[in-house]
Amino acid sequence: MAATPTQPVPRTEVLPGVWLDARRAVYFESLRLLVVADLHWGYAESHRRRGNLVPLWGDEEIEQRLRHLVQDFRPEGMLWLGDSLHTVEGRSGADRFLAAPPVPVSVLAGNHDASWSAVMGRSLLREGFWFHHGDRAEKRPAGDVIEVVGHHHPALLWSDGAGGRVKLPLLVASPRRLILPAFSPWAGGAPWRRTAEDETLWAVAPRRIFAIPVAFASSSDRPLS
Repeated sequence: MAATPTQPVPRTEVLPGVWLDARRAVYFESLRLLVVADLHWGYAESHRRRGNLVPLWGDEEIEQRLRHLVQDFRPEGMLWLGDSLHTVEGRSGADRFLAAPPVPVSVLAGNHDASWSAVMGRSLLREGFWFHHGDRAEKRPAGDVIEVVGHHHPALLWSDGAGGRVKLPLLVASPRRLILPAFSPWAGGAPWRRTAEDETLWAVAPRRIFAIPVAFASSSDRPLS
């Protein structure tokens, strides 16, 4: 029997030259840069060190997704947008990956990992894009820049009123800001309500990416928060 072809992973252009991939990553075409936020490497390891016996799972999935993304996009580099670790004590998986990465990796500080030795700074400005974690107020650079942050773990929460519930990670896009979905497989996500007229919410499912209609994302009678 012939092998079934692998189904392509969905991706969509959320701003000109900015591509959202269903694996919760964003590719900046002009920079040839792959960006992910809130990986939380070592989530299980961190909890186990504190006596919480959660399943020892997650880091392998993070590594596999990163390597597959690099294979598909062929970026010149990768940027981790803060909270790359869950705690510094759980850094072993991330350290192994960074010892021989498939492309150069830049690591920005988040509130979970600011003391990690791999961190290269708190923010990065590249050709009109201003990257930082988003956990604290930062002085916006001069000029027309698009802010790119993580930290918030935005998600869509929908219920049918009869007990059925769906939660999906979101990318929040506007002409001046992008809020990335959390990359961590452990991230549940925080329900996000559309807060500005020019804001688009992109729901990310494994086999589909779709914009949330404005009426749905703004209506007070929808269980989004």
